[in-house]
Amino acid sequence: MPNFLPALLLMCTLLAMHPSHVAQARQDGWTAHTSMRSAIAVASGADDVWVATTGGAFGYRLSTGEIKTMTMVDGLSGVQPRAVAVDDVRDQVWLGYGDGVLDRVDLATGRVTVFRDIARATQFASRGINRIHVREHVLYIGADFGVVVFDPVRDEVRDSYTRLGTASPAIPVRDIAVGPAIDGTERIWTALPEGLASAPLSAPNLQDPSAWQLEFVGATVAANDIRSLAFSGSTLYVGTARDLYVRAADGNFLAMGLTAEPVSTLRSVEDGIVGAERFRVIRIFQNGVAQLTSIPGAQDPTGATRTPDGSLWASDANEGLLRLSDPSQGAIQADVQGVFNPNGPSAGNFSTLTVATDGTLWAGGANASNTGFHRRNPDGSWDDFTGRTYPVLNGKNRFLSVYSGDDATAWFGSEGGGLVHVVADELEIHDASNSSLLPATGTDNFVVVGGVAGDEQGRIWTTTRASGVPLHARDDNGTWRAFGPYVGEGLTSSATAYGRIHVDSFGQKWVIVRNETNFQLVRGLMVLQTGDISTPEDDRFRFFGSAGGAGLGLPSTTVTAITEDRDGLVWIGTSSGPAYFVNTGVVARDASARAIWPQWADRSNGTFMLFGLRINDIAVDPANRLWFATSEGAWLVEAGEGGFTPVQHFTTENSPLFSNEVLAVAVDDLSGEVYFSTDRGALSWSSDAVAPSLTARELTVYPNPLRLDATDAAEVMIDGLVEATDIRIVTAAGSLVRRLESRGGRVAWDARDETGQLVSSGVYLVIAVGRNDEGTAYGRIAVIR
Repeated sequence: MPNFLPALLLMCTLLAMHPSHVAQARQDGWTAHTSMRSAIAVASGADDVWVATTGGAFGYRLSTGEIKTMTMVDGLSGVQPRAVAVDDVRDQVWLGYGDGVLDRVDLATGRVTVFRDIARATQFASRGINRIHVREHVLYIGADFGVVVFDPVRDEVRDSYTRLGTASPAIPVRDIAVGPAIDGTERIWTALPEGLASAPLSAPNLQDPSAWQLEFVGATVAANDIRSLAFSGSTLYVGTARDLYVRAADGNFLAMGLTAEPVSTLRSVEDGIVGAERFRVIRIFQNGVAQLTSIPGAQDPTGATRTPDGSLWASDANEGLLRLSDPSQGAIQADVQGVFNPNGPSAGNFSTLTVATDGTLWAGGANASNTGFHRRNPDGSWDDFTGRTYPVLNGKNRFLSVYSGDDATAWFGSEGGGLVHVVADELEIHDASNSSLLPATGTDNFVVVGGVAGDEQGRIWTTTRASGVPLHARDDNGTWRAFGPYVGEGLTSSATAYGRIHVDSFGQKWVIVRNETNFQLVRGLMVLQTGDISTPEDDRFRFFGSAGGAGLGLPSTTVTAITEDRDGLVWIGTSSGPAYFVNTGVVARDASARAIWPQWADRSNGTFMLFGLRINDIAVDPANRLWFATSEGAWLVEAGEGGFTPVQHFTTENSPLFSNEVLAVAVDDLSGEVYFSTDRGALSWSSDAVAPSLTARELTVYPNPLRLDATDAAEVMIDGLVEATDIRIVTAAGSLVRRLESRGGRVAWDARDETGQLVSSGVYLVIAVGRNDEGTAYGRIAVIR
């Protein structure tokens, strides 16, 4: 008797689960900054083309030209879907993920429904979704452990098949097609790493392995490593790891000799089949002629589809979505008629972030080859600086340090490509050929920049490693000077691996010192006072190269971040938590200076703030609150009586953060936008702290009017405040409703009075008095209940 008990148990497990169709609304205040130019898969319907990308999904509406983006901020369950299907019958799009989660997007409303049934089948080590095949009132899902049949009307798993004939149990299903056998019987066909498995749809029990027939397409392993399937009429085409095969009239499969590359996708269209191999698209005509067609400018097509208007569409790992002319028989090239991508950067993983005084975001690329850096302009548009957009950057990558001053320019340090100065859209390269920057020993011009910062005199300070001279300064007149290495306090002449650098308000340089024999390790922190830069004899420094304890000293010598707050404290991030120095301006020559571990005001949180957490980055907002990018999310803390108090702690559980590994954080003082870079992409959140006004002026209060009912939670923003403000909200008759205090240019009011009750309908006056004699500012808000 066939043993199909495991499959039966899986079906029972899935059916016993409560439907996981949890609708998710857009997370207000959050914006995703992912790249959607690396397309993974494409699908089309009557009026839509949808693309799954490494940064979410987007759709192009044929009739209007509208592009609609979907990310985790909009309710998607993940960052990177790897399967997509358009359901015209229900006006929906389905997205599948590598963890087995299935998303449904209702195109009319934008509502996302998340189904986790497949992801919960934990008896299988891998549960990813590879293909979604929409057929009438059922979805056939190719998963890493077999076939899952999903009912989109009842929102539940209907069945599952994990034993497909004599194939290995729980084998990955890469593609699914439904079509006739040679005898005309309608069958479900599955692409497996071990061959082609099929079963009649009319079979009484498809969980029974004996209902399935495993066929071998060819005589080699590659021929039976099946990647894709599609029917043209009653003719079955099979894409394998090395070629395309066609089923002949006698049931045998014939190699077409089309390509030696994997045929990753095939899709049935009205007059044949379209698909993609590694470098080109595939077109199979109704007469059986198959051809490869190249795409100018495309390097890695990942899929193809065809829409009712006759356009051929391709997803590409580098270019996003391409509209192509449908090639005629014999054509070797398709014309690109359009490139469609949502506004965003060309790559979404950032190593470092900084915001200029005008609100421009500068983002360093990933620590990988063929990467560049990026700029988000104040109007929200993005510009990319890579070897593809700027040939001068060819061969230069790993831009892991950035500085932007008040002159609307930016400086980026490359690990190997020297220093790049961005002036408008022009690039100036500084390396061993035109500066004091020295190449790594044994190379001609491989300059490894560890950090870059500016001082109040307009100098640019740059650190390097792998050469004999680790510190350099460029005056505003273009003159370069070299410094160090500094010897003493445990540092020898071989200590030439300097990393991130910060110049404080007194001109002291805070420099991370790395291990000179293993650049991945950090030795500690150097604080340097250069004095007259033309006279190195007056330089003074201290090196903090040992870990402290009991609240004093560095929590760890692995220093990761340095910044200065608005009260003059210099904050240090380490692999074991934060610390700060009281910056007297003479730390570099003060033998008694020591780092202090911040403490929680509420000791129920523990004694020392964020102790034990890896701090990847630190930023200060206009209210002098501290943002910490950590390995356990993003923390916002503020100073209070007796210590520090947590204000926000964003994680994947309570926010759209793509990952709890937050690598960098930066604050736009003008808008209050807080940018987070995670190891799975970047996003931002609109905070209530903006740069204060210098003088009292008319306040901006919004939303205005405010509409709420008896149970509403509300948030009213009061904007345009000075640095420190006492705020009173009063009725039209002058009765006090609420007192507030603000540090920074914006404060939020929850529309409640001093007793915690929502206020009644009426017009309320906002009175803001600057604590430092800046004057009084006024605003009004109407409340409607």
